[in-house]
Amino acid sequence: MAARPGRSVLSLQGVALADRQFSAHTARLDLELPRGEVALVQVEDEHDAAMLVDLCLGLADPGAGQVRFLGVDWTTRTPRERFHRRRRIGAVVQTDVWPSHMTVLESVLVARAYHFDQPQAEAIVDATELARLFGLPGLPVGRRETTPMRALVRAACVRGFLGSPDLIVVQDQVLDQSSELAVPMAQAISAACDRGATVLWITASLATQAAQFVQPNHAFRLGDHGLMGVRRSR
Repeated sequence: MAARPGRSVLSLQGVALADRQFSAHTARLDLELPRGEVALVQVEDEHDAAMLVDLCLGLADPGAGQVRFLGVDWTTRTPRERFHRRRRIGAVVQTDVWPSHMTVLESVLVARAYHFDQPQAEAIVDATELARLFGLPGLPVGRRETTPMRALVRAACVRGFLGSPDLIVVQDQVLDQSSELAVPMAQAISAACDRGATVLWITASLATQAAQFVQPNHAFRLGDHGLMGVRRSR
């Protein structure tokens, strides 16, 4: 996938994970992702992976350094401004995305209505098309507790790719092990990048089954000294 010229959609400059800033090995993260590029990042520690997601989404502040989305440092924005800027980000995650008072379908559509101002009828058509790509006949209409994990994983993919986000962040350990989603994920990522989106996939292993057909521009591993570029084994 060829990179498009222009400023980075996501930029991490000298970033320290908050919980690591006083540890013996303080990892400093540096990453520049221009529009249309894909990066796979191996983060073996589940807590570090979740923290990295929160930093990219402006839900947490780094212990040091700057995280910029579309050229703007998250820490310079108020909570309300951060909320509105997150309308340009899609997230494929399982944490805090399925409110108990909503059905899975409502959770997916509400995210698009709030963040993209997309008419509901149009969002339903787009969501149904994505659901079929990911192997569902349609979006689940039940609540999280009554919906099988297989369907939740696929619904999270729909939620993350729906609309036209500038950045898509993927971090789902169950998804990582789903080889049957390898082709749909590669297709969805390719289509998103063709529209100009940037994709950051945070995974416990670069050999994750779900990403086997993705062609990243970058592959990194988070170690004691930050993000290290690595050759991805296929």
